[in-house]
Amino acid sequence: MTVEFVIVVPVLIVLILFLVMAGRVSEARGQADGAARDAARAASIALDPGDAQTWADQAITDDGGSNVSCAQPTVAGFGPTSLSVAVTVKCTVNLGIGFGSWTVTGYAVSPLDPYVART
Repeated sequence: MTVEFVIVVPVLIVLILFLVMAGRVSEARGQADGAARDAARAASIALDPGDAQTWADQAITDDGGSNVSCAQPTVAGFGPTSLSVAVTVKCTVNLGIGFGSWTVTGYAVSPLDPYVART
């Protein structure tokens, strides 16, 4: 019985660590998508591309997580003839002691109001 215990316990510990890391990555994907959604919404109400990038950056800063850090978002599709703005965000999640980090990408699109003049 002791031999079985010695063989099974390390396997169970590895399985539990894998589940914890998978949960952290899944949570980070949700946070990255949420940050991208907030940044796209903030960029969609701006009147010019400079404000769109600034407001998207501010939305990312406001969405900070404890184990997830997001880089500057990429705002695309903003212009006078565009119908929507797309935002891509790359976030890095810390997997824990000795396991390094993982990068996840969030993407969101938000429609622009067609009755607002943009430059």
